[in-house]
Amino acid sequence: MIQKRALECSFFIPIRRDANLSDGEPHSAEIWEWLDEELFNRFRGGTAAPGLYDGFYRDPDTAERVSDESRKFQVAVSVPQVDDLRALLAEACIKFQQKCIYLSVAGEVEFIEAVNHETDETS
Repeated sequence: MIQKRALECSFFIPIRRDANLSDGEPHSAEIWEWLDEELFNRFRGGTAAPGLYDGFYRDPDTAERVSDESRKFQVAVSVPQVDDLRALLAEACIKFQQKCIYLSVAGEVEFIEAVNHETDETS
């Protein structure tokens, strides 16, 4: 059954592990496949926008400017599923070794953090 109404959610995943948290190396194909499968299994689909997005931010730990390139994803979720998306992105922070992930829910932005930071990309 197709949902009648949903919230458009988008988020950015940098293409490299956080250099201050990890080693700054690119993510493996397996970790991107994990995200694709999770979006399909939890939300029945999603869209990866073409190309890369250049961004920058102030690192909360070092106060230094950080530039990065990210992939953008969009997924339509029901209101009750927004918390499920937040939980997935908190898990993605660990898997992609990021301090936080930028999430926009119907135009409102929040930054999702992991409960704790681990260094094993495949955990």
